[in-house]
Amino acid sequence: MPESVWIITPGAYTDFDVAQLGIKAKPKRVMTYGISDLGRYLIQPGPIEVENQLVGCTHKPVITGAGRFRQSLKRILAGHPTPRPEGGDRHEILARNTIKIPTLKDRQLAGHAEHLRGLLEPLDPAFQEIAAIDPRKTADIQGICEDEAGHRTVLTLKGDTAAKQQYMLKHLLKPVRTTLASVHIAEGLYEMRGWPNALFRAKRRHRLLRFHVDGKFFACLLNAKDRMAFWINDIKHLHRMVLLQQAIDTSPPLADTLNQCLSDEVRPMRLMFNPNIGIDYSRNRIPQVYQELFSTLDLDLEMRRDVIRSLNHRQLGVSLSYTTQPGFGDPHPITHISVMHDVKALEPLRSGAPQVFAAISQRATVSEAGQYYLLENIRGRSDGSEP
Repeated sequence: MPESVWIITPGAYTDFDVAQLGIKAKPKRVMTYGISDLGRYLIQPGPIEVENQLVGCTHKPVITGAGRFRQSLKRILAGHPTPRPEGGDRHEILARNTIKIPTLKDRQLAGHAEHLRGLLEPLDPAFQEIAAIDPRKTADIQGICEDEAGHRTVLTLKGDTAAKQQYMLKHLLKPVRTTLASVHIAEGLYEMRGWPNALFRAKRRHRLLRFHVDGKFFACLLNAKDRMAFWINDIKHLHRMVLLQQAIDTSPPLADTLNQCLSDEVRPMRLMFNPNIGIDYSRNRIPQVYQELFSTLDLDLEMRRDVIRSLNHRQLGVSLSYTTQPGFGDPHPITHISVMHDVKALEPLRSGAPQVFAAISQRATVSEAGQYYLLENIRGRSDGSEP
């Protein structure tokens, strides 16, 4: 795939000496993989920067000596004498005028709408509420940011309380740079907006090693001199890269979307691996692959129902959310979901419907992440509208 997006190559045995990495014990076998620029981005441990809109803040008042005494007395009377951190509860201030402009093809109309939004923003009550904060009575102020999909993050502000207050008044309802501790922001969730797609080179490969020592998993990425660049602390990251590659290989729409990200036709937002996607196919349309199987195989009604019920187990959703960029105005996030299915869910059908089990097993890809195949593709917006 010299010109297309890819993630990881199949693993292969290697005679690499892990003593070069400071590992004294010698593992029985070492596996090596090729990782693309995108794969490297997803597993890197360092912080990334993204741009979000500053939509509000939280502020925590300073507690005086009398206030601390009253709080301590309340905790003791309630049976909780453990002291709390310095400062009171945080109070939240959020802007009300976060108006979303529909995506418009007419640049002049979109510019006029943007001008009207700019006129309304200074009238937002949040400005007055932030201006009313007394820095002398405030222990801390933290910003609240929001991305295009409505996901919120905390922005740590620099300086004393007065400086933080002035920052909020100057940048409220404006885009600001936010530093995230890692690309991996939650279990199975990866932030894609920090990906420098302009630097992607399909022909470039990074070497990744995987091995076990005394039953413990080790993996690391090597630099160009075969020295350790960074360690990978969780085998789940490696398994997700393998599953993402399988989804790209079997789902042309997903591969096409990622390639559009490379060419800046769309802007990637978040990548998620959801093992609990929970689609009930006994109540929804049967996937095309099973419609075709049912049309060619002689299965009675009860066996078909058993097959359909098996589809409700061991689902994995590989979803990529992104925004289109052809028009003007606020982009509306679109999510593409490749529903992957583990062949293990079909094990109970091995004896009753061997033709089904055999046909699906041929479609599946076997790897250290499991034996998965593409069940179907789903594409849409969170509000239910058509993309």
